[in-house]
Amino acid sequence: MKRLREAQSTATFLRRQERNRMTASLRYQVLSRDGSRCQQCGANPQTRGVTLHVDHIVPVSKGGKTEMGNLQTLCEFCNLGKSNRH
Repeated sequence: MKRLREAQSTATFLRRQERNRMTASLRYQVLSRDGSRCQQCGANPQTRGVTLHVDHIVPVSKGGKTEMGNLQTLCEFCNLGKSNRH
């Protein structure tokens, strides 16, 4: 019985992980939509040599989904400064 519960729990966990996984295609779509610019400070890799991150507006840990409407492009500095504040 305990193994069955553990297996069901693991299956649920894996389904959630799969739903929240960011694909390369989704990442590309977000970067393209945002013009490859940080949505907070406007930085882009060409002019400032920054690394861009695709960020969850509402963190997954707080119920946010990995979907276009909840994703934004942020530079590494703005993203790390944001942390998990929301």
